[in-house]
Amino acid sequence: MNVLGLYLLGGVRTGGNKDYIDILEGLSSRGIKVLVLCSAAFDYRASFFSRLDLPIRRRWKFMPLSCLFKKGLKKHFTSISGKLAAFYGGRIDYIVNFGDTHLKAALYLKKKTGAALLHGFRAGDVDRGRILRKAGDMRPGEYALSFLFEGINRSREKQAAKHARCLTFLNQSDRESFLRRTRCYGAKTAVIPNHIGPPGCPDEYKNKNRPVSLKQILYAGTVSSSKGLWDLLRAAALLKSRGHGDLRYYLLGRLENTGPTMELVRKLDIADQLAFEGYQNPFPYLVRCALFVYPTLYDSFGKVITEALHAGCPVIASSAAGPLEILRYPELLFKPGNYAEIADRIERCLTDGDFYQRVRSLCAERASHYYFDWAARYESFLQDHLPPP
Repeated sequence: MNVLGLYLLGGVRTGGNKDYIDILEGLSSRGIKVLVLCSAAFDYRASFFSRLDLPIRRRWKFMPLSCLFKKGLKKHFTSISGKLAAFYGGRIDYIVNFGDTHLKAALYLKKKTGAALLHGFRAGDVDRGRILRKAGDMRPGEYALSFLFEGINRSREKQAAKHARCLTFLNQSDRESFLRRTRCYGAKTAVIPNHIGPPGCPDEYKNKNRPVSLKQILYAGTVSSSKGLWDLLRAAALLKSRGHGDLRYYLLGRLENTGPTMELVRKLDIADQLAFEGYQNPFPYLVRCALFVYPTLYDSFGKVITEALHAGCPVIASSAAGPLEILRYPELLFKPGNYAEIADRIERCLTDGDFYQRVRSLCAERASHYYFDWAARYESFLQDHLPPP
């Protein structure tokens, strides 16, 4: 089987970006012939796949990346086509694409090469926009723009439903919502969640959680409202009013556009309990904190949850789509946006030793479901939908 990938970004900024690279590496490691069209600016040495560098430059700041990448491919396709023919020595079976950023480019390549397209949805952006609007934490401009982006995302869904030979989702809820909106043929879709395994979850951290103190709480995600941080901050203030002002919250995430968050911190008077650590490797924190709290309002998966499970760190999370499917047990879940319920669950972990140990054991049980060969599942799905010769 011959696979063509696309990675025209200049670096890796999100978990979805990393997942895309990992699945292309994983497929190549299984003996599949994989070539990835990469931005020449992408500083990455592949372990298994081959790469073909392209000089993609963003000359107009406001041009969407999806349009830029398609334009770049059209400009260089004459030289690319000869190199593709030389590399594969035959047909390209699949273009494997994750996420919307490269979708326009992937559809262009599909048309030019005749290859089938696997499109992996990394987030249900239509549902996400609706949920964030309902939460009420958007500024007026963000609220208005969310309707524009919803239209764009619905259009992308229709394109993927029409042109992709097969599609993958990270959870069943996203898949069902997509099928309702597009009336896509369900048999060409599958739920393939992320896994616990290398390189994202090193063996050196497996089950190493040894809490230094039950007073240390961990959060990882964006330093904004969308991943529920504001609800955790409100829960922290409520816990402080109940006499738990000695809790220490370690907050991991990029320190960008943090003005509204810091304003809320000042209003709640909890700054002395918070440690904004920036964008960090979460594992050193996961091995020493007593509890990982993930209060996201929406998430298609929540990879940091499985990282916590791998480290043996107890997790409680919102019952949003991805976290709900990962954790399952009511003891590990709370309603998205309900900061009082978050506070109650944290307090019970602090004051009820039997309950805290049950949370630990349930998390260990859920971890066992995510140790599988991720690339093998993708290969099997691709083989099942392989176009005839």
